[in-house]
Amino acid sequence: MMTSPATNLGPVHIYVCHHAAGFTFEDDVFRPIQAGRALARTALPMLGDDTGENISEKNGEYCELTTLYWAWKNDHHASWIGFMHYRRFLDFACTGLKTDQFGCITLPDMTLQSVKQMGLNAATVRKTIENTPEACAILPQKWSVKHVGCTSLYQHYVESDYHFAHDLALTRSVIADLCPDDLPAFDTVMAADDGYFTNVFVFRRDLFDTYCAWLFAILSEVERRADLTNYSAQARRVYGYLGERLFNVFMASSHVPKDGVIERTRCFFENTKTGKETTIPPSPPAPTAGTVTLVTAADENFVPHLAALLESIKASFNPDRFLELIVLDGGIPPLKHNLLKQQFHIGFPASKGRLTFLDCQHMYSGINTHMHFSPATFYRLSLGELLPNHSRALYIDCDTIVLTDLCRLWDVPLDGAVIAAVPDLIMKSFVSAGIRSLPETGALPASRYLSEYLGLDNNGDAYFQAGVILFDLNAFRSANISDAAIKDLSSRCYWFLDQDILNKYLIGKTKMLDTSWNCVNSIRDIFPRLNANWRAKVLEDIKNPKIVHYAGYEAKPWNNRNAHLSFFYWFFLRKTFWYEAILHGNTVPGDEPAPFKYSLLRRGLARGWHLLPSPLRGPLSGVASRIKKAL
Repeated sequence: MMTSPATNLGPVHIYVCHHAAGFTFEDDVFRPIQAGRALARTALPMLGDDTGENISEKNGEYCELTTLYWAWKNDHHASWIGFMHYRRFLDFACTGLKTDQFGCITLPDMTLQSVKQMGLNAATVRKTIENTPEACAILPQKWSVKHVGCTSLYQHYVESDYHFAHDLALTRSVIADLCPDDLPAFDTVMAADDGYFTNVFVFRRDLFDTYCAWLFAILSEVERRADLTNYSAQARRVYGYLGERLFNVFMASSHVPKDGVIERTRCFFENTKTGKETTIPPSPPAPTAGTVTLVTAADENFVPHLAALLESIKASFNPDRFLELIVLDGGIPPLKHNLLKQQFHIGFPASKGRLTFLDCQHMYSGINTHMHFSPATFYRLSLGELLPNHSRALYIDCDTIVLTDLCRLWDVPLDGAVIAAVPDLIMKSFVSAGIRSLPETGALPASRYLSEYLGLDNNGDAYFQAGVILFDLNAFRSANISDAAIKDLSSRCYWFLDQDILNKYLIGKTKMLDTSWNCVNSIRDIFPRLNANWRAKVLEDIKNPKIVHYAGYEAKPWNNRNAHLSFFYWFFLRKTFWYEAILHGNTVPGDEPAPFKYSLLRRGLARGWHLLPSPLRGPLSGVASRIKKAL
């Protein structure tokens, strides 16, 4: 039993566990740490639990306890060590605010103001400890499971989803074998109706070391004896679930002084997103000589169309070159990753190519989009940061089909230009017809939108289409437009979003490519408004397109079966897992079944959008976007 008072207070470290990008704060006491970094697709900009002696790779089973283990083995300086979660903390300010049925103060948003309101800062925590010299622990107030209809902690555990009684029984037998003196405490805790929950606490160092040695000895033996065969991913978190109950056993045991426990109310922040998450995922290694690096962007909704694009690239790619295909991933589930990888390597072995997913789903999530655009359309703006080890990349939109060996485009010399792209014939037609921009941009005629709103002056004729771009990444990084672009897109509306931004900053630094490398299939609609030369060139491109770009909502075959040149798309989609699902409008492979009414509403939003008059689409796009996200 420890009896040392909290005198001569040394360093206090409270580790705040994170698993995704969101609001963070840090000072001398509060230290953000990424839990399970060894398994994470994205390394957050903070300390990780995968350095030194660690069990980070066991996060799927141990949950946040992997960070507890890391601190025990690697933080040898703190006199006090504690743990909070990215949204679960203690009310160190003792606000006295009303609690919910779970014993928590619920706060809508995590902000600097709400963090300060709860006293989540070094000064308040240290004062809490210093005001109670005999303290050995700061814990959340106990909560009774009677609030959710249970009579005991045992019942609360065994009747919860993904929890099993035999795991609790196994834990009891391990305690009986390893530390029999603590068995009465286990039985007492399981019979009680209240306890400490959510693995939130602050311990004096000696108590912390005792607790960790005790806890991990028990859990490691449970792990050795347990059989998790056929446990779902949720159920496999068993050692994290058990750890939460074992904390109460430890506190009821003779290891802990009966005095010196400070209790504070738990607080819970409902929203911890900042709207500015731009976490950069781990970078792929530098490519080997002769590698062709293709980049595209897709989210879950675009997986079938990405699959069609993959097949089209493979069909014509030079077999003597190595293909590195990088997908800027806006939230593709693991099952669909596996399906795409299987498809990619059918007839295309690892010796010929590699498919890599970069987790970009937290990037640009706070930027509002309009019409059919999603945040994935912005990823190319950060291509220099996403691929710091690459000197060149060929970006292709996911709504394209490739009909020619892309090595031919890859080998085009840039002659000092930052990028190479094709002229935007759609914009040329808009200028010719006097089409007006969005109301939010002043409803300007296209020519004035280019010259005045984008600031292109007399260079509007050089406006390029951003669906296919060959990047000199060294020059692109040197141009340093990413920060300015993000600021622009966050504070000002643009008609064609990142395409406008790229034109705004790269006009005069762009080499023009032949338009057959980005043949937009909506060309029949704009054909009459082009001059004689461009009309002749368009007719040539349609006869032998190198890349078909289904640019525009109604131009996409999956939205409009009669879209021009759609047969190219259907030909390659037929070689994928998703052909029948897209053709017949059924559940897509890898999808969870959705309620029928939600599917109908989604379909109505998709099919009805093109029926709206153009002036209404801008004002209503925000509403439609919010409905789609809600579903």
